[in-house]
Amino acid sequence: MIIIIDEASAKLASFYYHDEIFKLQWRNVAGKASMSEELQEKLYGALLGKLLDELQKKLPDEQQNNLCVYEIKNNSGYTESADNTAKANTGNLRIPKAPADCIWIVSNRQQKQIADSLGIASVGEPQCGTHYAVESLAELDIEYLERVRRRYNHIPWDIGETDRCLIRELSLSDLPALYELYDKPGMTDFVEPLYDYETELEYQKAYIENMYGFYEYGMWLVFSKETGKLIGRAGLEHDEMGYMIAPELWNQGYATEVCRFIIDYARENTDFEELYCRIDERNTASVRLAKKLGFTNSGHMDDDINASIYRKNIKNIKNNEKH
Repeated sequence: MIIIIDEASAKLASFYYHDEIFKLQWRNVAGKASMSEELQEKLYGALLGKLLDELQKKLPDEQQNNLCVYEIKNNSGYTESADNTAKANTGNLRIPKAPADCIWIVSNRQQKQIADSLGIASVGEPQCGTHYAVESLAELDIEYLERVRRRYNHIPWDIGETDRCLIRELSLSDLPALYELYDKPGMTDFVEPLYDYETELEYQKAYIENMYGFYEYGMWLVFSKETGKLIGRAGLEHDEMGYMIAPELWNQGYATEVCRFIIDYARENTDFEELYCRIDERNTASVRLAKKLGFTNSGHMDDDINASIYRKNIKNIKNNEKH
């Protein structure tokens, strides 16, 4: 990840003090001769030379002279994973004028406007007018910058992994594989099928923007580490947990493995005190799984889908504790 920031702002940002994970690559817009060859290739190759030209045309000299570029060496815990179908399938990514690995920490609206014109993700304090804002640059950390960069460039977040599975957000290019999953025998016996393709496409666009973008959780995709193939869906919609696994993997512990991860994720990353599942009592395998995970039948029903509501308190669960 490449961070663009002026020198004064960098000294206020928390990541500025993490010398072990990033280094200054380039100081001063006009001083491009001091740029590392690797970074120069990235900036001039991917940006088509537009970044420096735009900066030199639009920024006052004093701002040019104080602008710095830092490169993070992928130590944030995130992987771009564009070359792995089990992770970020990038077929739906827009092709920006700027490289997708750039983010600009802006200090004024002028910088924000230039970032927008170049297709660069930006973040700043509220007065800068950025979509992603922080009250103070001191609140910034590498993880937050990485998440903003990925969200801006429509790169799905990697949520986590289990022994056999990778769990990440859905991207629009996953829809063909999702239809294949839902077409397998038994997959829609107790869940709603997908819409027709165009309707589903619009639904998922809104879901990515509003559910992932606002809440930072939702129904995710589950991939096999071994094959890289989509094998299920699972996740959270508010305090409801949902899950489905491809029929060829039933009775092999995959659903248990993934649901245990989700329970731990909810405990560590949300304020929910309990989770619930809606289960049709005819779905005996799902009932058994819920009970195995510690869910109990609340005695209430969702009459609209003829489902029992199973609940589990997660407040005091500890990592690695048997669910």
